[in-house]
Amino acid sequence: MIDAISYSEIVNAVNENLTSLPKRMLALDSVDQASSHAMAEINAKTKKHSLVAVLFCNPKTEFCKNEILYYLSYLHHRSGKAINIFCCGYGAYWPEDKYPDLEQVTKIEGVDWLYSDKAFVSVVEEFEEKTNWNYSGENELLLLDVVSSSEPKILNINNAIVCNLEQMKKDNAFSSVRSLFEQLIRYCATTEAADTWTFSDAQGLNIAKNLLKETILGFLPKNLQASYNKAENYVIRKI
Repeated sequence: MIDAISYSEIVNAVNENLTSLPKRMLALDSVDQASSHAMAEINAKTKKHSLVAVLFCNPKTEFCKNEILYYLSYLHHRSGKAINIFCCGYGAYWPEDKYPDLEQVTKIEGVDWLYSDKAFVSVVEEFEEKTNWNYSGENELLLLDVVSSSEPKILNINNAIVCNLEQMKKDNAFSSVRSLFEQLIRYCATTEAADTWTFSDAQGLNIAKNLLKETILGFLPKNLQASYNKAENYVIRKI
């Protein structure tokens, strides 16, 4: 878990992580010349991908208290290197005068983590300005497929979806937010995930744009997948 009190802090952390990631390459032994050329083309199109989770969860809401706040320390440790999780409006080691409304809301590794509505609103406004997302006012999760960029001050978002966690819970899309993150973390830690991103790069933009939403839908009960997959559905939608 990293301080997430501004868009620029998220950008810096994500781009630093992308820089440290090795580029995934396809390689096979004993292939003919045609196959070798095909692999070279795929590798040329392959980008460094980082899946980023951006949580907009207000600790004053019952949903956040029951589903997220108490488990932030767990998610911090469980996510490891599989996925970056940013909880907007939260941070640690703030001086008392940093925000007039700051309050201590949880602990991570024994350290007090603080929350500020002012910081939260600031990140909301920055994301609304720089993406096609508009905040619903409820607890939401943005999932961003970010690829490396030559411009260090922006997030080079390959594709993105927003999940309205409160509505998903009402629809019984998951038993808990923890269970949803557990599936996401397990998926991100597998070679299957890396292979899928490599394949999407080779197939082109249209495949990549649908990949993230299809991946999340695959975690959900089958009776909800069809309705959530509709383009106009607001519970899980591409942005």
